[in-house]
Amino acid sequence: MLQRIKDKALAKVAQIAINKQIAEYGEVQSLRLDSSTHRIDLTVMLEGEVEALIVHIDKYEISESNGSHQLEVHGINTSRQWINTLASTYLEGRSFNIPSEYATMLKVVQ
Repeated sequence: MLQRIKDKALAKVAQIAINKQIAEYGEVQSLRLDSSTHRIDLTVMLEGEVEALIVHIDKYEISESNGSHQLEVHGINTSRQWINTLASTYLEGRSFNIPSEYATMLKVVQ
């Protein structure tokens, strides 16, 4: 029960952070995170699209190095084949810095 509450809080923080990063491209409508399996499911409404993009991330890893936090994602699958190709090329296995204001919140809910 407590883990689900933490996951919902972390998902909300992640949704806000992602929306700030992708504001010119669209908006995350929903984000579900399961910290026990390290899986993320999200729905994104992209600008100019009539149907939302569904994204499944099979595994995420959060690490800390020299005081900064990084997110690495694996097994990205979406409802659009061309985005699967982009994700495979540019996102799969790469680390992305988590802004410090969100990393602080991350420590609280983990």
